[in-house]
Amino acid sequence: MNEGLQDRLEKFGLSLYVIRVTVAASLSWLAVNILYHDSYLYFAPLAAILITQGSVKASFEKGIYRMTGVVLGGIVSMIVGRFFHVGAFSILLMLLIGIGVATACRINIQAISQVGVTSVLALTFYNGHYIEWRVAETLIGVAIALIINMIIVPPKGFVKVKSLALEASLLLADALSGQAARGREATQASDALGRSATLLGKSEQQQKELHFTITHYQCRNELRGLSQATGHLKKIHSYVKEIGTDITLLPSHYAAADWMAEVVTATADCIALYGSKTLTDAEGQNSLPEALHRARDLQLSCFSELQGQCSLTTLRDLGAVFSHLNRVLEEIEQADYLVMSAAPVKAKSEAAQAVRFTQKGLSHKL
Repeated sequence: MNEGLQDRLEKFGLSLYVIRVTVAASLSWLAVNILYHDSYLYFAPLAAILITQGSVKASFEKGIYRMTGVVLGGIVSMIVGRFFHVGAFSILLMLLIGIGVATACRINIQAISQVGVTSVLALTFYNGHYIEWRVAETLIGVAIALIINMIIVPPKGFVKVKSLALEASLLLADALSGQAARGREATQASDALGRSATLLGKSEQQQKELHFTITHYQCRNELRGLSQATGHLKKIHSYVKEIGTDITLLPSHYAAADWMAEVVTATADCIALYGSKTLTDAEGQNSLPEALHRARDLQLSCFSELQGQCSLTTLRDLGAVFSHLNRVLEEIEQADYLVMSAAPVKAKSEAAQAVRFTQKGLSHKL
């Protein structure tokens, strides 16, 4: 789907979810009508509507719950329907058996509710083929809904979620560098921290929607790396939030000192460098390991100088700030190490593949 077309459709309420649901339901009805021409055509589109979710995984899970409930409910209704006519007692007995067994087996609550619905409907419309039709048409609706979820995806989805994570990392760096400021700059830092959390959550949610889709199968490795980077950024966000709280507890002449601003800015630069290095293809002029080394040296030198200049209470509060700053650096180092360690594996696999092709060509010549 074209990106501009999607934006225009969303203005009229035709979101990606609405398009998926309507297409899946229509195709489900059409498929059942071609196959069976029976009077229960609504089960397939109903299943497609109910299981369609934002991601393929969520739709698959809901489809499994619905199929489980339909099968168990159909079995219970067949057993009870052989011995009892439709009535209050038969419905009571059927629900006790079906829902009781499903609950005892620790089945998901969505499947349990479907057991009750299917049992009542199957007993009410009891005949020789109703249950078979119900199961088959539900399976068709679930299958078509999953296929539509895998095909209809946001345009340029991977580029969008990557840009959201990059913007969040830069906002996170701005938020940290502004923690030692006062007045308007401190308010801006707080706003940046909140916007960063929103963007990270949005990126993480949209990443889930891209998993198991056909269009984005080719970038599955990059998507996995992006998910790891987002997880590290969320941890860094929690540390930055703690740093802001710790700085507010410090005396003003410590919180607004030049050395505090220098230390905090050096750590913030590491966050920005990590985001640019991991989430863009551009080569940065500054080295992330050098920035990490410089930030850690600043932290150690400043904290060592303060030990003989302030009271124990202030030193304790300063220790909390420097502890969280160090955790930010450690998280970035760990994240960067995972990225660097994954690169040689890819290079080795490509080299091994090249060797195999070469050997194959030589064997043909010989």
